[in-house]
Amino acid sequence: MSDQTIDRSKLPIRRPAFSGVANQTLDGSHPDWGLIGHAKPPEGAPNVLVVLIDDAGFGNSSTFGGPIDTPNLDRMAEQGLRYNCFHVTAMCSPTRAALLTGRNHHAVGMGGIPEFSGGFPGYSAMLPRAAAPCPKILNENGYSTAAIGKWHLTPEKEQGPAGPFHHWPNAWGFDYYWGFLAPEAGQYDTMIAENQKFIGVQEGKDGKPFYFPEAMTDQAIDWLHGVRGHDSEKPWMLYYSTGCSHAPHHVWKEWSEKYKGRFDQGWDKLREETFARQKQLGVVPADAELTPRPEEMPAWDSLDENSKRLFARQMEVFAGYSENADHHVGRLLDAIEEMGELEDTLVIWIWGDNGASLEGTPTGTFNEGTMVNGLPLTDAEQLQLALKWGGLEAWGTEMMYPHYSTAWAWAGNTPFQWGKQVASHLGGTRDPMVIHWPQHIKDGGGLRSQFTHITDVGPTILDIVGIPEPTHVDGIEQQPMTGVTFADSLADPNAPERHTQQYFENFGNRAMYKDGWWLSMRMPRVPWRLDPEVLKTFAPGVWKPDEDPVELYYLPDDFSQATDLSASHPEKVKELQTLFWEEAERYHIKPLLAGFSPFFGILPPLGSDTTVTYYGDVQNVAPGLVPRIYNHSYTISADLHIPEGGAEGVIVADASHLGGFSLFVLDGKLKHTYAFLGVFEYRQESERELPTGDVNVQLIFAADEAKPATAGEITLLVNDEPVASGRMDHTVPFGFSGYAGLDVGRDNGLVVDQRYEDKAPFAFTGTVKKVVFDVAPHLEAQHEHALHEQASQADTVRGISA
Repeated sequence: MSDQTIDRSKLPIRRPAFSGVANQTLDGSHPDWGLIGHAKPPEGAPNVLVVLIDDAGFGNSSTFGGPIDTPNLDRMAEQGLRYNCFHVTAMCSPTRAALLTGRNHHAVGMGGIPEFSGGFPGYSAMLPRAAAPCPKILNENGYSTAAIGKWHLTPEKEQGPAGPFHHWPNAWGFDYYWGFLAPEAGQYDTMIAENQKFIGVQEGKDGKPFYFPEAMTDQAIDWLHGVRGHDSEKPWMLYYSTGCSHAPHHVWKEWSEKYKGRFDQGWDKLREETFARQKQLGVVPADAELTPRPEEMPAWDSLDENSKRLFARQMEVFAGYSENADHHVGRLLDAIEEMGELEDTLVIWIWGDNGASLEGTPTGTFNEGTMVNGLPLTDAEQLQLALKWGGLEAWGTEMMYPHYSTAWAWAGNTPFQWGKQVASHLGGTRDPMVIHWPQHIKDGGGLRSQFTHITDVGPTILDIVGIPEPTHVDGIEQQPMTGVTFADSLADPNAPERHTQQYFENFGNRAMYKDGWWLSMRMPRVPWRLDPEVLKTFAPGVWKPDEDPVELYYLPDDFSQATDLSASHPEKVKELQTLFWEEAERYHIKPLLAGFSPFFGILPPLGSDTTVTYYGDVQNVAPGLVPRIYNHSYTISADLHIPEGGAEGVIVADASHLGGFSLFVLDGKLKHTYAFLGVFEYRQESERELPTGDVNVQLIFAADEAKPATAGEITLLVNDEPVASGRMDHTVPFGFSGYAGLDVGRDNGLVVDQRYEDKAPFAFTGTVKKVVFDVAPHLEAQHEHALHEQASQADTVRGISA
């Protein structure tokens, strides 16, 4: 059957009617071999590789004038094209949803992040069946498809073996998935999901420790080799999405050492140096102006020498981390080239799903969890705690969960204002894109400056492959894609700008672009402040969006948004404000701040089940499904069998030494460790050894009161007899970790208590029959509601900061 006879507008593609002959016997019968075939892509359809780097800015990579060496991105750009007017959504999940569906993020329910799936259409995190993702379209048209790396499109409550799996990668059209579903991950102890199952923390290869960037690249290469070994011609589509350069900034020391001393000049000077290189490369026009530092960030020269030393180390690690990501993409490209397929592979490499992250606070932090949980630390305290966990030389190792200062992110977004979360300005919404396809790009090293948007990537791929946007998928009429193809720009630097109108909105920060004009409407909130004190100023009835300050820019004459024209063009301001609200109605942007609903008392239904029971050896429980022990009293009860001669090991543990708890047996004694974000550690242990046989152990936390970060008393019991007690003056209010999970019968990944690190995962040598959490014992109704509100707020903060 030829391409011309295939109806690709309705998926799945229907098989043709039987065209052979079927007599009563095989005598005179003729088979129709088309019945056992499969849909094939159009003739000449290329392979497609989409690479997405996380939390990176326009001015980070050397390819766009930045200080970080990215030789592989350089190579792709020198043989391909740089796009210097490419736009994302200012947040990771919205960008990923728009990338994979070709539709505006609110239109597919991803106006916020899946950690808080709300009751408004644009913020539900529920992908409409009427918005089939592009990988599914390619798959139905005969492509092999895989996603490797970060996902962050699955609501937390769906991240378990009970599903449902509609929002896992396979349901989005990927034949194979290997990576992490969470918003972020430690690169040394990543909790891996494969297809529809968590397989947990993995071991390294060839005697080397596990490192996620290396492992994900190995998986991608293995998948490609397997596909090609099976079918020598079938085209493939690979979505390779790194955890870098999202916090925690984890990289082997040899990579960060390459940058030692290269950031001693500080962020102000670095920004000037980057801007000069950008002009030399031509990725920024010669007449562009460098925008000033926000007053919320300190001048480098105002810092003392200890602070400068701490801050310089933060950026050295970030740079090494980023170059390492480029290195591993290079390994993948080399493997494709060795297969003889790089020439006919469409490579779309996007350096950032939003601008560089401003969420590290002005001081940066040795543990991002301190920011998420609202624990303010001074420069001196950050330095002191960094020394506690190994000193500045340990920054970037598994001993820390580091994030750099907001001012480094600002420098990484040169020449623009602001960064991640700030959808009103280019610092949050403009990132580098490089496209490599030698067979069809004749001016290698060229520059393209048409306005393009993340929603355009899917339609462009379909256009290049020769597959129409389907009208129906699985019998469901499809909502049109909002992106448009820019395929003609690959061959023609003067191709017309097709994407002439686009709204931007994330967590109240918003913008409206039309025909070169850009209206910025930024909420008066800095991205690293998510606490109730700040957010109450935006409560319903208090915040009036149209009273937010506005700025107007004409981008053809003002590349960096340096000259505000709002005072001289009030009519254009009004026109674009009106247009934004029209778009808000059309694409389900309303109500603004729906992603912050818990802070305003708009809560999901309160569940009635306060107990969770784990039978046997349950592992890798995702963070969003871990029983919420925060801010109130709780009990943990475990039924054990202790063999003759005793037992040791972990009964139940959650997260790591940088925030977590472990109930375990060591030296025959029952012990409990509570790690308060790497700042404090509380320990209790029994005086006597556990008896043998069937034993019940309990941990009871009696909170002083039901409130965030409450103090309280811990009691350990064996067969209902108290055996140890102690006070915890501080508890974690929001959450231990954005990625590490809970394990019964062991402590996978980075362990909670360093005393058993050399025995990790320290599996229990007896039998754990069951573990029961009671997370709301004896709460009055008003306390129950207050803590439900706190828990919902915690989910929101944890997801947004990721």
